[in-house]
Amino acid sequence: MQELTKILDEHFSMVEIASGEYFVKEGQYAKTVGYVESGLLHSYQIDKNGEMITTNFFQEGSFCGSYYSFYQQLPALDFIKAITDTKIYTIGFERLQKLFREDLVVNQIGRMAIEEVCIQKDIRLSKMLKLDAKSRYLWFVETYPFVIEKAPLKYIASYLGMKPESLSRIRREFIS
Repeated sequence: MQELTKILDEHFSMVEIASGEYFVKEGQYAKTVGYVESGLLHSYQIDKNGEMITTNFFQEGSFCGSYYSFYQQLPALDFIKAITDTKIYTIGFERLQKLFREDLVVNQIGRMAIEEVCIQKDIRLSKMLKLDAKSRYLWFVETYPFVIEKAPLKYIASYLGMKPESLSRIRREFIS
């Protein structure tokens, strides 16, 4: 963790994103990726029916980005929007690639960060396929307590593959 803090301070730039502002917009090129110092963001896509589908949450201590756009240098497939005021350390593509080539520690931390993103995507996919709605919610509460406190229910419901009404019904079961 100390090494990460040193790398962030030396090579990344601090950006403040106000609640409701975008870090990335669909169709634009993601010029940076980041590390969330504080706050909460979510990524989403708009489905064929015009509905917003939350695909990820980025909370304090997590790496954040439209990875497809950033690493492929192609237009973003998603939006990333701040749910709360957020502070995020950012770095551009060329600078990060140079650091990966020249600094073994940065390379290792970058690899571990990418591994974590892949693992979390696999876990979410498995939960979505194997668990019923109530079990998905329980998993989410246990895994993302900060998000439960800060994110609107419609974003959480969308992430869990359900309608807000269904999530409200599930939550009421636990309250009563």
